[in-house]
Amino acid sequence: MDHPLCRITSFTIVSPFVLDIWFDDGTRRRIDFQPVLHGELYGPLREITTFERVEIDPEAHTLVWPNGADFDPATLRDWPAAGPRMTALARSWGDAEVRGGSAVGEARSCRQIIGIDCATKGAKTGLARAAVDNRELRICAVKLGRHQPAPQIVTEWLENAEGATLLAIDAPLGWPKPLSPRLASHTAGAGMDASADQLFCRSTDKFIADKTRRKPLEVGADRIARTARAALGLLSWIRGEIGAAIPLAWNPSDLSEHAVIEVYPATTLMAHDILASPEGYKKSDERARSRRREMVEKLKREMHIPERLVADLSENADMLDAVVCVLAGADFLAGRAMPPPDRQHRRLAEHEGWIWTAPRRN
Repeated sequence: MDHPLCRITSFTIVSPFVLDIWFDDGTRRRIDFQPVLHGELYGPLREITTFERVEIDPEAHTLVWPNGADFDPATLRDWPAAGPRMTALARSWGDAEVRGGSAVGEARSCRQIIGIDCATKGAKTGLARAAVDNRELRICAVKLGRHQPAPQIVTEWLENAEGATLLAIDAPLGWPKPLSPRLASHTAGAGMDASADQLFCRSTDKFIADKTRRKPLEVGADRIARTARAALGLLSWIRGEIGAAIPLAWNPSDLSEHAVIEVYPATTLMAHDILASPEGYKKSDERARSRRREMVEKLKREMHIPERLVADLSENADMLDAVVCVLAGADFLAGRAMPPPDRQHRRLAEHEGWIWTAPRRN
């Protein structure tokens, strides 16, 4: 649902969990927040000293708390109508806490998705962390590997995780199976007994091209191989730091430990009707920025994105792609992503890697 733009100009604490809030159009609301303080994001605010650390974000012009919780300012302004819906939703969050929680789809033990838009240059690696709570997906943080190395950021997020984490990485995690033996036996000037597709294109690349009409870059013949090498190095470093295997995930209903999948943001954007053709949004001109802002608004239909992060995602395509990786991870957990179609594809995928993406809707 689209809301007209509004801003919070000031607030006062009236009593425990009750705020008077003023908006730039002159509207004033008195809201008792206690009924909606449930779930992973809002539950910590039941501690009154935490709740009273509320402030107004200078860029998003909405209420924010130190743990990343916030509310859409339009939702707060329309609280007489929105409040009952939020309260009903919060009851389901609370029920999930009593039951022990349920994640997206059937993966009950997965409480976090980390999206990684991998790059050969660490400063351009985009990272997004999302909480999975009672089938609700909430972006908690987005970062670039500019001021802190990406492996360290991901390691910190994993060490602070309460349950299993799914890493969704935009990078190939393997090479075509026929490539290695033929290169090992080849001598300069000799012919090759395999086609270019056999040498450079993985089984998953052909599958994705057939199902989505968009072909991934060929890891055996393109600079994406450098990105693949960077992704594998990142995973290796993290495994050593936290002492966990972080295997490839194959079954969303059996995710009891940290695991990783390969994703492809372009097909995820198309699958969710966010972009019909995902070209042009990564440039630095104003037209590309406008397109990214539109993408963020559409992504809000799929997950909760704090208002304080909207400007960063609209400005930076690497962080935005990391959020799209999170959405691809959620598709995997919900069972929407396409698995290897048969035993032969599965055997190849275990060697070459597999791109998990939901099918196009049309």
